[in-house]
Amino acid sequence: MLQSSQWQGVPIIVMENDHLEVSLVPSINNNVYRIYDKTLRRDVLLAPDSPQQLQERPIYSGTPILMPPNRIRHGKFTFDGRTYQLDCNWPDGNHIHGVLGALPWEVVEQHSRDGVDTVISRFRIADHPEVFRQYPHELTLEVEYRLTGSTLVHTLRAVNDSNTPAPFGYGLHTWFLLDHQPQQWTLTMPVDGIWELDDENIPTDRILPLDGRLAGLSDGISLQHLDLDTVFRVGANAPLAALRSPDCEIRYSGSDLIKHWVIYTQGEADNVICLEPYTWVTNAPNSSLPAAETGLIAIAPGERVELDITLEIIYQS
Repeated sequence: MLQSSQWQGVPIIVMENDHLEVSLVPSINNNVYRIYDKTLRRDVLLAPDSPQQLQERPIYSGTPILMPPNRIRHGKFTFDGRTYQLDCNWPDGNHIHGVLGALPWEVVEQHSRDGVDTVISRFRIADHPEVFRQYPHELTLEVEYRLTGSTLVHTLRAVNDSNTPAPFGYGLHTWFLLDHQPQQWTLTMPVDGIWELDDENIPTDRILPLDGRLAGLSDGISLQHLDLDTVFRVGANAPLAALRSPDCEIRYSGSDLIKHWVIYTQGEADNVICLEPYTWVTNAPNSSLPAAETGLIAIAPGERVELDITLEIIYQS
């Protein structure tokens, strides 16, 4: 079932079936800001208290869309002979979490057919002068959300309508609730290394081995006393992170363009864990490593890039 509704006076779209109720606010970053699990009678995501809170702090709840994800040192990089200057929006003088902010997306299609709810929204860079100033490409982003049973698929399609190659990085910043019971949850995530970070949380281009507790990530580690703000490389593994509790398994996975994960627990894990699938690693355009390593994508004129990110809840019998 698909319906239009209001959230404290702001238009939203609700996708709903027997398993999940998914609330989307296209006018604020096209954010899936709430997922309610009807089977377990719990919220899956940390939801903002109000549209105003989400507008003012767009990356701190729900499922923010990031382009590009994470930090760019001093907001500056060079690509294909062109210098880019993104706004330095973080206290350390760097740029963080992209140029989309809390800007509105346009809903271009919505329908419910054969048990599948679908909403497609679009964002044209050239329609937003404050974005085009920083990222001067006529790039069109289209995000399709599809809800089927207890599975929500986020499909991105990015088309370069300009006449120059566009440097591209994309990610989500998804806040999963732990209900103040981190001891009840484990995280499984097959990865092959950790990006060493400097004192500004920017990679040094060195990949470190997983050690200590993190060496067990492929088999699953407890979230109790876990404190992470860490960038992981997927490597040859499938892009997958799984949160498990006695009641369910939340599987978060991506297509092969997802090459890195950032996991953030806001200090020692308590009520939330942020799972962040990225195509490129933090500060990728300034890295000395090849694009195949960093995930930097060059979208040629007229070319389209497409990827999926899937959230699936599997209930324990």
